[in-house]
Amino acid sequence: MPKAPLLDLGRFSIRYQVILLFFLIIALPFIFIGYFSYSKSVQAIQNVSSLISKEMMDKNANNLDNYLDLVDRAQNDIMYSPDMQHLLSIEPADSLEEMEIASKLIQYSTDLSSNAHAYSIRIFPIEPSRYPTFTHSIYQNVDVEKEEWFRDGGAMKSPFWQLFLPSDNPYLYKEPILSLIKQIYGLNKTQPLGFVAADIKVSTLSDYLAPVIMMDQQQVMLIDEQGTIVYHQDQTLIGTSVASSALSEYLRKRPGSDVTIAIDGDEYMVTSATLAHNGWKLVSLLPVSLLTRPISGIEQISFLFLFFYFGLSVFTVAYLTSRFTNPIQKLVQAMRMVERGDLLPRLPQVKRMDEIGWLYHGFDNLVQRIDQLVQNAEKAAKDKKELEFQVLTHQINPHFLYNTLEAIRWKAESRKSDDISEMVRSLGNLLRLSLNDGREMSTVEREIEHVKAYVSLQTARQDTSIRIVYLIDEEILQLPCLRLLFQPLVENAIKHGTRFAGEGETVKVVITGRMESSVLRFEIIDNGPGIPKEVRAALLSPENETSSQRKGVGLRNVHERLTIYFGERYGLRIRNGDEGGTVIELTHPVLNGESTASEASA
Repeated sequence: MPKAPLLDLGRFSIRYQVILLFFLIIALPFIFIGYFSYSKSVQAIQNVSSLISKEMMDKNANNLDNYLDLVDRAQNDIMYSPDMQHLLSIEPADSLEEMEIASKLIQYSTDLSSNAHAYSIRIFPIEPSRYPTFTHSIYQNVDVEKEEWFRDGGAMKSPFWQLFLPSDNPYLYKEPILSLIKQIYGLNKTQPLGFVAADIKVSTLSDYLAPVIMMDQQQVMLIDEQGTIVYHQDQTLIGTSVASSALSEYLRKRPGSDVTIAIDGDEYMVTSATLAHNGWKLVSLLPVSLLTRPISGIEQISFLFLFFYFGLSVFTVAYLTSRFTNPIQKLVQAMRMVERGDLLPRLPQVKRMDEIGWLYHGFDNLVQRIDQLVQNAEKAAKDKKELEFQVLTHQINPHFLYNTLEAIRWKAESRKSDDISEMVRSLGNLLRLSLNDGREMSTVEREIEHVKAYVSLQTARQDTSIRIVYLIDEEILQLPCLRLLFQPLVENAIKHGTRFAGEGETVKVVITGRMESSVLRFEIIDNGPGIPKEVRAALLSPENETSSQRKGVGLRNVHERLTIYFGERYGLRIRNGDEGGTVIELTHPVLNGESTASEASA
């Protein structure tokens, strides 16, 4: 079994075929090429931006590492300074000595904070309460011993970073401070003497990160090992944890790799670098929409071209529709009207010399020719029907008239009786009813009178007793019907009955009539011996007309007249009765009284 094609264009109209072909040949490749070019351009820009951003991130991470190493070395120099250890190891005996020590510590801290690297040094004795003058001058009477970091730092042996925010102490911290805190130990002591904090203003880090910020809306942040943001352009985010789970997952699994992640519904290209000094992550978030902004012009031009091709396709389809599809559709509608038998299709007049014009002119000439042939055929059929009516009628009347005159002659010669006048009178009625004033339509009642006149003559011309029984419903007596319907059938029944009737036997014929729905149904029943099946089949056949014996002329004529005039469903049907004899069934349509009136006026 052959496979059906994947795309059968023949199922669609020309209009939709043009649209589909345009989409497949022009629009679809254009969309594919545009999308391919756009995606490749975005990918190329992302790759270039990623390389540049990665290089700058590594460079700035290296700068931060160098800076933090510098602060760390300076802090170590302070921790191991003999002067610092000596000052912190003295336990002041009185307030004067405390003030002298405080003065030296203040001067020492001031000298250490005066450097070109934008960091400051703070010194915290292990017991700040022993140095009230120093504490009051440096820490604005803040009880440092109650600070959480101070308590936790006493238990920690290794250096640690502490982020101080303005919300912690607005007097001490005007802006976020990132401090590296280390414990100071005496050279010969195991107990700490105090803490040295190297304070770095978060704003100072901007000097080392500024080169990495390439575009607006780009975010650069420094994240510690606990996931806390210690640097961000937006200072309100400093000290908070990373809110994006995707970014947290990235920092946990793929640090250093360049990926694209979604944060709050927006796509960001993420680039990171790890600080060697403390393992912190320097992260850059660059919106992908900013990267694609340079090719937005290409995107707009692509859409303009797409709209242009779409408009061109609409114009093409409209032109083909008005110029070709609509005329062809009207022609197809006209052809369907002709198929239904309407030979007067309404086609517009076209003055075109192309193939459409040739189709219109050729179809119009063809329809006119068919209409002319149909009219000729209808006229020929009507003429044929009229001739058949005339022939059938004339086949009956001369034959019957000849037999009747022979009967009158025989009666006059054999009996010389006065009843000859009665026979002539019956013959006159018979002829009058037969002619019916030239009208083809009669009534059931007139046809019954015709039969009675005929039976009267037949009774007079032969010795056999004839008995006719009429069982006709009164409601159908005035209904119109074809003339000369019953007389040929009764004649056939009498001839058939008298031929086989013995001496003294009576020929009986029963005529019944009734109306069933829209059909008049009559039966002519005789008491003869019946007709053999093979003979019945030939009585109503047209081939019997050419046979030498010419049997059943009257039956065949009545049947053909009914069939020709009213159709194949009407006519005669011959069968043998259940108790012998022959039954002739006659079906005739129920007509209104206007049928005879219209024929009379004609």
